[in-house]
Amino acid sequence: MSAVEERVRAELESRRERLATAAAERGEERLVELLVRVDSALEHLEHGSWGLCAACAVAIEPELLAADPLVSVCLECLSEEERRALERDLEGAARVQQRLLPPPALEQDGWELAWRWEPRSAVSGDHVDVVPAGGPDEPLHLLVGDVAGKGVAASLLQTHLHALFRALATPRLGLDEVVAQVNRLFAQATGQASYATLVAARLHPEGTVELVNAGHPRPLVADRRGVRPVEGAGLPLGMFRDSDYVAHELRLTAGQVLLLYTDGLTEALAGGEEYGVGRAAAALRRHAAKPLDQLLRACRSDLEDFLAGGRRDDDLTLVALRRTG
Repeated sequence: MSAVEERVRAELESRRERLATAAAERGEERLVELLVRVDSALEHLEHGSWGLCAACAVAIEPELLAADPLVSVCLECLSEEERRALERDLEGAARVQQRLLPPPALEQDGWELAWRWEPRSAVSGDHVDVVPAGGPDEPLHLLVGDVAGKGVAASLLQTHLHALFRALATPRLGLDEVVAQVNRLFAQATGQASYATLVAARLHPEGTVELVNAGHPRPLVADRRGVRPVEGAGLPLGMFRDSDYVAHELRLTAGQVLLLYTDGLTEALAGGEEYGVGRAAAALRRHAAKPLDQLLRACRSDLEDFLAGGRRDDDLTLVALRRTG
């Protein structure tokens, strides 16, 4: 049994226990029907047929299973009413995610920031957030994250990650401590069955940037000397509850640009070849002097040229940060 199936079985067994107690106490027909569906899903897991459509025997779409492990038919075999209900649910989830995003551009305390967030489908496992300074001389906090997987399950964990970082991002804690606490709580919530990568940044008014990288693609810095990656990364969130993280400092001067991104950029494939860090760095070098919104459009256009009409198979997030003061 795969790790995903083990996680689903644990979830279903927990759900079955709660349903059995509620059904015995209240005797509602709806609860009994749900209990039967859970038992059926557990039986299919034991026989290796969970995740196969009961109508056509093909694999059910992963996003459907992530949204509801009791689903027994694929999208093609859903009734028209079931499809409309699913579409409404996904549209609602997408609206919630979009409301959690920060303003598309920001200027504060000598920092200028812009971003692009492009889900592969209705919802995304990618995340970008900016936590404003709490008072004079306090830093801004920036987060770029990527939950493993796609679809509804990844988007739910992305929302959880958003809440954790918002609650813990305070100057009273070192940034390494913030990420360590986020990791512990994330691992506790997911049972170490899922993981996420992120870069957390603390932007100080005098031009210092603190960075903590948890298994995320390395940010790129552009200055007069060219473009270079920011070294240093810890383990992704959720793998081990007691992981330690290290904060690295950069000092940016006026005009220097920091580009953060998810692997939907560098791991995009065309003809079996990845776009890669080298192409990302070259695009940043060519366009680093442009206004940030134009810089991001240019980097996105370079990726499109590489794909040559092909489709991305992952979410994509780009964040550009420039020191202006």
